[in-house]
Amino acid sequence: MVGNPASFTFVGAVVEQNLVVVGSVGDSRAYWLPDSGSAIVLTVDDSFAQEQIALGVPRLEAETGPQSHAITRWLGADAPDHTPTTASMTSTEPGWLLVCSDGLWNYCSPAQDIGALVARTASASTEVAEPLALAGALVDWANSQGGQDNITVALARMHPS
Repeated sequence: MVGNPASFTFVGAVVEQNLVVVGSVGDSRAYWLPDSGSAIVLTVDDSFAQEQIALGVPRLEAETGPQSHAITRWLGADAPDHTPTTASMTSTEPGWLLVCSDGLWNYCSPAQDIGALVARTASASTEVAEPLALAGALVDWANSQGGQDNITVALARMHPS
């Protein structure tokens, strides 16, 4: 392959009962958004912005600065490392598992903010409370914010036993 080979970021989740296992490469993310309590980001971006955050730069500044969207790991023929970063958690209360590309979180990055967005959007109507309809509504919301990047959203509603 000559020139600029295709590359992409990836996030995936596997759910078995109350156990959630996520893997990611790049800057696509997984969030746990409980109905009550604190929302959390389950993944760590492979990006220049994340490196800046790790050095103490405030998230908003790091995510809007020059080179903030430069990824440091990706999948593709020219990728230096294809090994995903993984994490797991056990859910103890009802909530949403959200996996998304930066086309969504660019407009709503902090876990608490994206959790509030999902809750607001889900409560807009009973139809939107279903995962597929809610994902579509979140894509529509990201497009209304400017839609400057590819927008991918998937959700799973979790009801721990």
